[in-house]
Amino acid sequence: MNILLTNDDGYQSCGLQTLCRELAAVGHNVWVVAPDGQRSGFSHAMNYNKPLELAPIEDFCGAKQAFCCSGTPADCVRIALLHLGVKFDLLIAGPNNAANFGRALLCSGTVGAAEEGALCGVRSIALSRLEHCDYYEAAVGYLTDNLATLTEAIQPNMFLNINVPNLPLQQIKGVKVCPQSVKQPSFEDCCEALDEHTVKIIGKRNPLTEEYSDVYLSVQGYITITPMTVSRTDVAQLERLARLEK
Repeated sequence: MNILLTNDDGYQSCGLQTLCRELAAVGHNVWVVAPDGQRSGFSHAMNYNKPLELAPIEDFCGAKQAFCCSGTPADCVRIALLHLGVKFDLLIAGPNNAANFGRALLCSGTVGAAEEGALCGVRSIALSRLEHCDYYEAAVGYLTDNLATLTEAIQPNMFLNINVPNLPLQQIKGVKVCPQSVKQPSFEDCCEALDEHTVKIIGKRNPLTEEYSDVYLSVQGYITITPMTVSRTDVAQLERLARLEK
């Protein structure tokens, strides 16, 4: 397959490099366009009518071509699709360093990149690994071992959001297809004043409540797969709100 890789942790991420190396080793044609630095929390932000730097990276982990970009993760996807002249079979965003589940999906640059791929008609996957560390073997191993099945499962206007526990594959309990948690925030934000003119938002993890969702099941040791749609229309409310029409 022709596979495009990006992320929101930057092109120097151990996870991105590990995934690129493994995909190339099993015969896939891999291209990389990733941010030149940390872009976590950029969601689906994009730059229009603003020059962006696109610098080639030589000998990047078996990739056909690799570039670092001064833009956002979504910028990287759009530039790759418009500029490289390649018909991609699949886009993979990640693996992210730490989970992307629950309400965190709304600000995730990893998810924003996958969403941009889906909007552009490319089958897309957002891949994340729980916790902050340099252990990516389970996330990369699961994805590469199941790549064909996962790719075939993707339908138009949707993408898959996958979270893998920070455990060896043999210790993971299994795979669950489940909804995104919206009732239970994965983090409780607070605002800390550093000085008279400086503040910092800090996220502290909440205790889990039992709920069949990506947050609960991931933390319990399951790989979670959540099908995400690019449509934000609440279809169930259309008929109820028709009374607003004049």
